[in-house]
Amino acid sequence: MYRYAHRFSEPYPQSCQQSMKLRAEQLERIAVLLITSYRDNDLIVAKAEDSALKSKIVDVIARNFAEEEAIEEDARKMLASVSRGARDLDPYKMFLLAKQKLAAKRGFIL
Repeated sequence: MYRYAHRFSEPYPQSCQQSMKLRAEQLERIAVLLITSYRDNDLIVAKAEDSALKSKIVDVIARNFAEEEAIEEDARKMLASVSRGARDLDPYKMFLLAKQKLAAKRGFIL
């Protein structure tokens, strides 16, 4: 479903509507690659088992994506409430600006 952004009836760009979804297998693969890469480059010396380390990394990445998704949803809500008054502004730029401001306010680094 499209929301019309301004008087020319152009819908919001799809990138405003969709967020990146990663499956559990993809998150686990990222964690394994991080552990392997860090170990190969002597950047870490693990004090715990790889399975515990992997599960912690997966948890941190999943929480990060969830927090970013919440920020994006709040930005969409904010834009929906003000988009009627700002018809001649680019909706994608407005979305990015709102997302950046909300992230900065929450102390989240994009």
